[in-house]
Formats: sequence, structure tokens, C-alpha cells
Amino acid sequence: MERIRVLVGKPGLDGHDRGARVIAAALRDAGMEVVYTGLRATVPAIAAAAVQEDVDVIGLSILSGAHESICRRLQEELRRREADIPVVVGGIIPAADKAKLEAVGVAAVFGPESPLGDVVDTVRKLASGENNRSRGSSVAPPGREPAKAPGIPATRLDHTAICVNDMGASIALIEELLGQTCAHREMVAAQKVSAAFFDFPNGASLELVSPEKSLGGNPGLTKFLEKRGDALHHLALRVRDIDGLLRRLDARGVPLIDKVSRPGARGHKVAFLHPKAFGGTLLELVEAHEDSGPEAPGGER
Repeated sequence: MERIRVLVGKPGLDGHDRGARVIAAALRDAGMEVVYTGLRATVPAIAAAAVQEDVDVIGLSILSGAHESICRRLQEELRRREADIPVVVGGIIPAADKAKLEAVGVAAVFGPESPLGDVVDTVRKLASGENNRSRGSSVAPPGREPAKAPGIPATRLDHTAICVNDMGASIALIEELLGQTCAHREMVAAQKVSAAFFDFPNGASLELVSPEKSLGGNPGLTKFLEKRGDALHHLALRVRDIDGLLRRLDARGVPLIDKVSRPGARGHKVAFLHPKAFGGTLLELVEAHEDSGPEAPGGER
């Protein structure tokens, strides 16, 4: 019997591939052959490699928030090459987007806490022709009912943050690149930082953040800049009932920087998870002031 061949792709601009490498290792341990495209692979390159390598399944790791557009473009590229290859996606996927991914042809969606065994079982089923599509979770392993995902009930990506040395120069650069003006700028005394936001129609934002010397400076950001210079600093997810969520995460042993929320920009409540909790990426939780209150059923607003 031929070994199952899987292509693991890492499209988009984020530079974190620990999760993709963990999945690739699990698939190899299960006896599958894995082709890994490396960081920042383009969608056409992923489709071309999948066809050239004659893979049975394509797995995408996406943390940038662009999962819907990437998956739609990949399906178009596969159709153009007359290739019928099932696609599975892992990463930061809000619950509201899982049905959208299914609609564009994604066979299964996995979150950060999906068991590796479920990923392996799903890939094996898809490779054997059981092209079941899953709303919000992997295909359930034989003899086991799918469990309700215990993860973070994020409603959407709130923002991506870049740490910068020179706030004024960085704002000017981004305004020129994006062709839009900075939507909001403030100093956040609780965090001793300056923050500037560029907002997008889908509700997400690009944040520029810098240690604010007039407030005493933020040692963590200062150290980050000394080590890495201007660079991507963290991802932020919009949630509800942030303090209740933090209590649940703490009870499950998830490494937290903040066990209770603190004041953030734009009057929101924020808290950070330790990078160890999220594959080496610093993750911020954001509860908007207009969203304060108990979480609605299923995490929906």
C-alpha cells in the first residue's frame, strides 16, 4: 500500500511556523510522507507543488487572519490545474468563519488545541477518499463522538501589532503604503506605550506600538526592539467576558502573562497569553467596551 503524501503549506506573511512543523512531524510519525513548503509560500506555489508532488491532501497553517481569501485562491489555482485535492486548514479561525471556509471547499478546520490524533485521522480519511467536510472541527475518529472545542471562543481577529522605534516615522510610512490616514492614536498609561491604529473594513486593525518614554517606558517592548528592531510583535483576538475566559484558561493550566484583564487602548480590556501557550507567538485577548458582559451561547456576539 502506498504511503499517504501530504503537503503542508505556510502561506501569508507571518513568520511563525512552529505549529506547521509540529503537524508535519505528527504526520510523519504516523507513517505519511510530508512535503513542507517553508515560510511565506505563495498560493500558486503551493498549488503547483501539490500537483507536482502528487500529494493526497494539502494542509495549510494560517495565523494572519486571511484564511478565507487564501483558501478561495488556492481552490481556484487547483481548479486551474484540474487537481482535486482535499484541503485542511489550521490556525486562528473564528467560529463564524468555519462555515465560510467549508463553502469555498475546505474539508476540515482545526484550532490551536485540536488533538494531533484527530488531525492525523482526518488526513487519513481524506486521503482514502472519505471527503467529509467538517464545520468547526476535524472528522471524528472511529467510534468517537466529536467533542465540543474547549478553546478560546474568539469572535474575530482584532488586530495585528508591529512594535516600532519611531512612531511618527512609522505612521508616515504606513499611511503612504496603505493610502489611508491613521484612524486612532493614544498613549496607554497602564502599559506605558504609545499606540496607533489603522482600521480595515472587516473590523480588524493594524496596530503600531512603541514604548512611551514620557510614561516611563515599557521594558518588555524596549528589550524586544533592542533584540529584533521593528517587527511583528503580537496577534490579538476579540473575545467576550475576558476575565471569565482567563479563569477558565488558568484552571486548565494554559500559561498566562495576565490572569486578570488590564486597561488597553481604545478603552478596551486586554490580557496576554504567554508565547508558550500559542506556539511561540504572543497572543492578546481583547474585550471591547461595547462587548462587555457574559459570553453569549457558542461565543457569538
